[in-house]
Amino acid sequence: MIEKIKNSNIKELKIIASDVRNQIIETVSKNGGHIAPSLGTVEMTIALLKVFNLPKDKIIWDVGHQTYAFKILTDRKHEFNTLRQYKGISGFPKISESKFDTFGTGHGGTSISAMLGIKEALQKKQELSKVISIIGDGAMTNGLAFEAMNHIREMGQNTITILNDNEMSISTSVGSLSKWFSRQLTGPTYSFLRSEIKEIVAKLPAFFHADKIIEIIRKALNSSKTLLTPGILFEGFGFQYVGPIDGHNIEELIETLEDLKQNPEPVLLHIHTTKGKGYKPSEENPRKFHGIGPFNIKTGETKKSSPSFTNYLSKYLPNLFRRNNSLVAITAAMPDGTGLFSIEQEFPEKFYDVGMSEGHGVTFAAGLAAGGLKPIVAIYSTFLQRALDSIIHDVALQNLPVIFLVDRAGIVGDDGPTHHGIFDITFLRMVPNLTLLAPRNEIEMAKMIEFAIKQNNPVAIRYPRGSGEGSRVYKRVAPIKHSGELLIDSDGETLIISIGIMAKKAIESAKIINQTKEEVSVFDLKFIKPIPQNLFETIEKKKIKRILTIEENVVSGGAGSAIFETLLKKGFKNLEIVQIGIEDKFPTHGEQNFIREKEGLSIKNIVKNIERMLNNA
Repeated sequence: MIEKIKNSNIKELKIIASDVRNQIIETVSKNGGHIAPSLGTVEMTIALLKVFNLPKDKIIWDVGHQTYAFKILTDRKHEFNTLRQYKGISGFPKISESKFDTFGTGHGGTSISAMLGIKEALQKKQELSKVISIIGDGAMTNGLAFEAMNHIREMGQNTITILNDNEMSISTSVGSLSKWFSRQLTGPTYSFLRSEIKEIVAKLPAFFHADKIIEIIRKALNSSKTLLTPGILFEGFGFQYVGPIDGHNIEELIETLEDLKQNPEPVLLHIHTTKGKGYKPSEENPRKFHGIGPFNIKTGETKKSSPSFTNYLSKYLPNLFRRNNSLVAITAAMPDGTGLFSIEQEFPEKFYDVGMSEGHGVTFAAGLAAGGLKPIVAIYSTFLQRALDSIIHDVALQNLPVIFLVDRAGIVGDDGPTHHGIFDITFLRMVPNLTLLAPRNEIEMAKMIEFAIKQNNPVAIRYPRGSGEGSRVYKRVAPIKHSGELLIDSDGETLIISIGIMAKKAIESAKIINQTKEEVSVFDLKFIKPIPQNLFETIEKKKIKRILTIEENVVSGGAGSAIFETLLKKGFKNLEIVQIGIEDKFPTHGEQNFIREKEGLSIKNIVKNIERMLNNA
């Protein structure tokens, strides 16, 4: 396909762009995915493949949401229908998937750092390649991007950074930098200035060297443009700033990239694109189509999904805010994804979107708490990893009452390894002063939030992506007490300890085993840290000899490990313990429940292990 692009004229390239868009729309309508970002980068991708020599030249995509056209046009056109399916191609760049995927991405702000590292490695090997990073306006607000840009003057020779400015990150762009990116130079003042200059030059006598005058004016205009746009910022970092140009004009893109290809200095090319370009429902509602499940191509309507923890939260939180004047809500560019859009709509003065800056969001929350407010910080588990230092030093060390709503905890499914939230129990339970909980359903989550707002220390509540039990009880509930719950009480000496939504599978497993003889009890832990005392009282009272723990987190350092460590400290002996969780690996992408089954988070695996323990008794 690359060879075809290189041999095609502009008219033929436009046909290729249309074909690629159709394939993206067709596939994502069946599989779900990040359609709006990828539709916006089709022409840019074609221009890059036309101008540069891949895979000798290297392209690094930030976040990875923008790469569907790139996958189709490199070596995955015939596999694209398997997008985000088990054993199919990933929704993000992945080194092991293709020689054209230079660097794997899934979190924002990484591309410039990776670009500099790859360029330096190639230079050490005396390989003269051009290295290009593509970063969106949302990811450019990430602190890591600024740290990398601070290195540009020293390390950025022979690199190009493309700022894909679609005026729309994952949610509505926020912050001064984003507003700066959105400023157009096609407004009436600037257009009038250019027209006036052209008219003046046209009226000059022939002996005035018009070409020299035009060159002087061009430089003056470029200087003015730099002052009026982000150019002054990027020039300060050491980039040569070019743009903004139309990111959907293939001819202009190719001409500009051909010029920049010869330039050894670090360059930032600023392009304007339309998120969702070429598909009307996506253009009209890019927030909805940023990441979407299967949908009807004609109408853009998605298939109905089961009620989720996040949806429940969006309806419960407004009631909570009406009762508590000290509450404020913080998100990192994900008001829709975390359910905080309801707070944004009803309480805009209590809602803060800090952009793709999780570390700042957490430290900002620490400041709000130090000032006497009660911040609720809703961030996906996978993105909260980026703010661990802020959690430890700025929140927990000062014992500030920040509430973390850790969304998408556990297996997320189709987005795969970059987005699975399987480490949060491990990294949060090591933090002093922090209380960590996991609800088995939506009502339990509401009770835990009511508990959290009464505490004077940091509290984290982790819950999964997707379906809960469909509860519609949004009225006030009583706070949870610091104890776990015995869900099945049998006469046997075997206990399943479940964490969060694994309670349902634990109950079903116990019922299967108890059909012949009452052997197995089930305990819902609720509190991962500190572990509730009534768990140990239950183990002692029931003379438990066999324990199985199950959690949607890595086994290493997880809740099962915490239970085992505490049992040893308390002097419990002669216990057989089995821990079920994610083993030492990164689970792949695929349908959520299918991946859970593959990782052993299944009724079948629980029953097998319990029966083995009983047979060995």
